[in-house]
Amino acid sequence: MRARVYHLPDTLRSWPWQPQTNPHYRAAQAESVAWLENFRPFTTDTQRAFNGCDFSLLTSMAFPQVTFEKLRGGCDLMHTFFALDDYTDELSGAGVKALCDIAMDAIDNPDQVRPEGEHVIGEIARQMWKRISHNAPKGSRKRFVTTWRTYLDSVVQQAERRAKGYVCTLEEYIDARRDNIGTSPTFALMEMALSLDLPREVAQHPAVVSLNRDTADMTWLTNDMYSYKKELLRNSSDYNVVSVLMKANSTDVEESVERFLRVKDDLLNHRNGVPSWGKDIDAQVEQYIDELGNWVRGHDKWYFSSERYFQDKAPETEKCRTITLA
Repeated sequence: MRARVYHLPDTLRSWPWQPQTNPHYRAAQAESVAWLENFRPFTTDTQRAFNGCDFSLLTSMAFPQVTFEKLRGGCDLMHTFFALDDYTDELSGAGVKALCDIAMDAIDNPDQVRPEGEHVIGEIARQMWKRISHNAPKGSRKRFVTTWRTYLDSVVQQAERRAKGYVCTLEEYIDARRDNIGTSPTFALMEMALSLDLPREVAQHPAVVSLNRDTADMTWLTNDMYSYKKELLRNSSDYNVVSVLMKANSTDVEESVERFLRVKDDLLNHRNGVPSWGKDIDAQVEQYIDELGNWVRGHDKWYFSSERYFQDKAPETEKCRTITLA
């Protein structure tokens, strides 16, 4: 029988941001990995495989210019994201909700001691939030808490749909995926890491919202394309855009790329209804845009620098961009 293959499009061929790695990468990685291992969250073999995914590298390529302290906090957030993802993969809808309720309560009450016998994700989330929120502007802290709640709600929804074997319509899937890819809390972290203090009217301006949405779309579309084989082998591919598109029509990653670059120019040049908010805020918006660009490039590059999806074939896959399913 002929092997089934699919091709990974090079959607970022016109992306102006180039791959970078934060100079504090190795030091932040060592500290954050040791922090996570201290909780003994996994078996020895699972922890070794988890470490091989190198989520600190993802953080370091996504935030190449932040300080060591901010990078370390970002590594902790990525470890929390992916630990929660691994924990919830095999749980029922009710089990996922219970775990997400713990992860939310830990953020809402970072100064409270977690209950004895509680799942370890509670203390992981509590310590992570204490670290990244330290001395952070009020606006970005509030945005993180709000978007963390939305993210957790979407994780629960995904688990419930997975348990029912429900295959979403394209519209349902896109709405849910924008939330459960976790970019919105990550963007709030980005503000904190850059010490930005964007006013509410700036953070909610349609042009900024458009950039955030396109960045989220580029992130989850990339994740789904690159992770499809891994999920297919684990019999969990129903909640993946490749499967959804088999029942619908295609969606265009390049449209998100082109719109992002167009809106970016509007923001930087105050065109098409985008105002100037003054020298200081305009400079912060420029920093914000630049970090979104780094996030997209770093996130894409990480797939070919980590063992999580392509194991030892990552460099080869990056060159040929062909995936063999069977």
